[in-house]
Amino acid sequence: MRILFENEAYGQDLLDNLGLSAYAFYERGGSTGTLPYVGYIYSAKANDAIFILPKVFLFQGSGDESKGEFAFGKYRINDIIEVSAKHNPLKEDELDKILFGLSAWIYQAIDKYSIRHPKNGIVKRTTNQGVRSHNGKEDQTLIDTILSLLRFHREHSNLFTYISRIKSSGNSKIHWGKTISKVQPILQGGTPFYMEFKNKAKVVDMDEELIILFYSVLQYLRQFYCFPVKPDLNYELIKPNRIDSMIESGRGTRMLLKIRRKYFKDEFVQLWKLLYTFFSQSETIRSGKCSEEALLVSTFDRVFEDMVDNLVGDDECSSLKSNDDGKEIDHIFIEKSFLEDKSIYYIGDSKYYSYNNPIDSKSIAKQFTYARNIIQINIDIFNKAESERKESDRKTCKTMRYRDPLTEGYSFTPNFFIRGYINAEDMKDGHACYGEERLVPYEQQIRINTHFGNRPFDRDTLILKAYNINFLFVLAAYVANGGDKQTKERIQRRFRSDLLVEYNKKFDFFKVTPKEAQITDFIEQNFKKFHGQMYHAEGAGFIWFAFDTETGMTEKQLSSDLNGEAEIEQVELS
Repeated sequence: MRILFENEAYGQDLLDNLGLSAYAFYERGGSTGTLPYVGYIYSAKANDAIFILPKVFLFQGSGDESKGEFAFGKYRINDIIEVSAKHNPLKEDELDKILFGLSAWIYQAIDKYSIRHPKNGIVKRTTNQGVRSHNGKEDQTLIDTILSLLRFHREHSNLFTYISRIKSSGNSKIHWGKTISKVQPILQGGTPFYMEFKNKAKVVDMDEELIILFYSVLQYLRQFYCFPVKPDLNYELIKPNRIDSMIESGRGTRMLLKIRRKYFKDEFVQLWKLLYTFFSQSETIRSGKCSEEALLVSTFDRVFEDMVDNLVGDDECSSLKSNDDGKEIDHIFIEKSFLEDKSIYYIGDSKYYSYNNPIDSKSIAKQFTYARNIIQINIDIFNKAESERKESDRKTCKTMRYRDPLTEGYSFTPNFFIRGYINAEDMKDGHACYGEERLVPYEQQIRINTHFGNRPFDRDTLILKAYNINFLFVLAAYVANGGDKQTKERIQRRFRSDLLVEYNKKFDFFKVTPKEAQITDFIEQNFKKFHGQMYHAEGAGFIWFAFDTETGMTEKQLSSDLNGEAEIEQVELS
């Protein structure tokens, strides 16, 4: 098993030896090439599986900011290419044990993306033609089969343990007939004493033979891919070099064909098919009849976008992603407004590049445009006559609102970037932690977009926030269909609560309740002076006032500006 990294430079000799020259991009006259892909290749030339990992796994280790990026924050990429090599430094931290699992997650994510978006055209798939898998698929790769074997092991390990115990029961009992007939006793005082005993012979049936072959294959794969599968059964397994010889000679498929009609139990029929597919694919690759098999994606940022959207996006908002000006929104979901008991759209954009690099100004400008587009879509609905509104428009009017018709103030539009990151701590001790989303605010200061100063409720006053999210969690959730409702709601609430902190830091908020005047009259009286600083939540008995914290507005000052005609309470949004 070999590990390479997306868009990293490798020597031409290495790429030639691994059979990757056709995939590499070389600069004119250069001696190195880069692989602009993420995914899997089985190279017949190298006779090995090659995984190209995303560049997110290249980052700076703690205290190494001046030394550049390393694989998993620690290793030089050329030192770890051959995972099973005896002196590979990955073995020091037992990272070699998680790399197949990690690579398999990446592989499955690309496979899932290709199924979800069959017409996208960024996925390249090459498989062993003429080899049909156990489930009838002709486009199944060797990695698909290996993953099926591992899944079968997880789901049936108790069955194998039970069979082993049943077959082994009574093996330690003495077989007196064999002992008397084959062992010479020692006579003392006319009494025979036996110094050796014959036990009852263990009966090896065809079920057992298939189990032995299965675990022998797992042991062979474990040696090459370093995944931690170890049978806890009392079988003498076929050594990996013999399994390799069976693949080389084609004896694996021939042996399985001889015994194919001796199984009737469903589990063993399925196992036979899995093993036959494995040997058939391996023999085809080894014989040179197939030059390669591959599953590669040329722009992994699209896969990452789909992974994040699976985790945070709302399907009911998907029609809003394509804007009339040609802009495409990555993520959009509905959550509670900051100002009233209504909903609002939250707009996100995925960024797939090294999280040590700042977000560029072009991306920031585009994200502000996304927010304006969504605001306009909502305003257009409210501007329609009642007779022109569709049922979906009426539902929108009831559940969400961007503009207050009394103050002409606009509700806040939550807006954020989200980027994947790897925490070095997650990669220690041979264990990849997939369990927590670890949504971490990004330290880069994103500018606030304004048209008029000190008008928080103006349409063009927009705050943009950036976050890093645990890439391993997003990856695992995507592959395991973990974008469930509860997980989505938890993460969406997290965005809301964190963005609230930003608004409370930037603005001072007041609840203003007129003492005598009606709310409509009070707003009309103060409209010109506080335009863009007022917002009335529908049905509320007070008016929101807000000011930039830099103005230092106090309750006393506001009361004076309002001529003492209102009760005023300074609060934080919640």
